[in-house]
Amino acid sequence: MVTLRWVSKRWSIPRRVIIIFLLRLCLGGLFIYASLAKIQDATRFKEIIVNYEVLPYWLINMTAVILPWIEFWTGIFILAGIFVRACIIMQSGLLVLFILVTGLNIARGLEFYCGCFAEDSILTSTSHWHIIFNTFWLLMVITLYLLERRRFSHRYFGTKLLA
Repeated sequence: MVTLRWVSKRWSIPRRVIIIFLLRLCLGGLFIYASLAKIQDATRFKEIIVNYEVLPYWLINMTAVILPWIEFWTGIFILAGIFVRACIIMQSGLLVLFILVTGLNIARGLEFYCGCFAEDSILTSTSHWHIIFNTFWLLMVITLYLLERRRFSHRYFGTKLLA
């Protein structure tokens, strides 16, 4: 009995760690999935950025090339547990930017494909649902930021559980 209790205490995973893992999985997966279609077809993504009518012409090409890779690598780093808080800050900045730009285009009455995911996905045109959807993800990012306290998330499993 004593050994079973000792083993169960030693191998028990706190709920906080499980919540952090699930949030990292969702947010990392979302940003990787969102970046893949943009990386595969950068010229189409450039046209989408032009439709937003917010960037000067000289920034459009650079944004079409760099933004999907930022999304991809922040997603990869969050999934891997490397520099999680820094990537969370980058994700929150991108989500706030997406919310503001979508709101601006809704206010101007522009209706077009948003470029968030593949064109055959559920959210294909700019609408109020995009703001709600991105706000939901932003709340998840904020929750993960408040729960995650370490620079490298995988250290928990290496020191506490397996030691």
